[in-house]
Amino acid sequence: MSQNTDEMLNRCETLKTYQTPLTADCVEFCPIGEYTDFFVCGNYQLENGEKSERIGKLSLHNVSMASLDPICSVDSDAILDIKFMKSLEKPILASVESSGYFRLWAVSGLEIKYIASKQLCYDILLSCDFYDMQSAVSTSSGALVLLDVSTESLAVKSSWTPHDHEAWIVAFDRKDRNILYSGSDDCCLRMYDTRLSLGKGTLLGKKGDMGITSIQSHPFEDYLLASGSYDETVKLWDTRSTRSPIEEVCAGGGAWRLKWEPKYGKHLLAAAMHNGFHIFSSQLKKLNLAGSYMKHSSLAYGCDWFRGGFFRGENKFLVASCSMYDKALHTWSFSESVC
Repeated sequence: MSQNTDEMLNRCETLKTYQTPLTADCVEFCPIGEYTDFFVCGNYQLENGEKSERIGKLSLHNVSMASLDPICSVDSDAILDIKFMKSLEKPILASVESSGYFRLWAVSGLEIKYIASKQLCYDILLSCDFYDMQSAVSTSSGALVLLDVSTESLAVKSSWTPHDHEAWIVAFDRKDRNILYSGSDDCCLRMYDTRLSLGKGTLLGKKGDMGITSIQSHPFEDYLLASGSYDETVKLWDTRSTRSPIEEVCAGGGAWRLKWEPKYGKHLLAAAMHNGFHIFSSQLKKLNLAGSYMKHSSLAYGCDWFRGGFFRGENKFLVASCSMYDKALHTWSFSESVC
């Protein structure tokens, strides 16, 4: 990670910052047409009083405004993950929470409105993902849940427990609605075909030494999957051959979140916990460090790309990121040509 450090840092430039009222752990840009300048930040905070309490908040921001001050915010239970649905013409956001609740929210240019919720368990919900009108959720007990989100009843389609410890991450394959992936503190990365008996699924590679924390399927290339782990590695997999990864690089910190750049798919963004945020270029299924953003002073947790490709027509990408204990929310630009 130390190679050409100055050059990697110079490719990333801070645009705006904001101090969140609670510790911040997730960020998601809106993928819907006229709302692509908007993003939501989710918060998780443990309040230590006579009775420990987990509290949370969702805040709506616009990268085109003069500051990152929230347009609006809503209180909730502590939030572990958020995702926008991509199959509708209006922005619908899901949050998964410490109370075991899965909630849906409508996001407009001025407000976040509650739509529906369902308590899936008494465990902590850790992550979620969408494919069309179904959502997948992972829990702190190692369980996975599939939901039908086409109606406000949020019917549970199936649930099973493939992991022995916390299921930190769940993600759909971007090309096949029937294929699902999960990663856990039991050090296993698993793949499932939801048309078959669900059980333990297929193990990708060997059981590792540390927990699997992040998974994302490539937006365009079939069978290409990225995974991250507490062991500080980012791996690429060809899901047709599950014995070993086809590429592996070190992020210098636990790879808590991975996000492929959604417009062109040529870069992978990593939140590396104690080691900031990094962008890897992806060519011929090889990863090379292309940029580093080290302006957060606490755990690098949440990150996402502006969904419209180059921001404002410039030869630069836009990223939003947040970090936990310093309660920091940043937007920054990335360009492979040094500024």
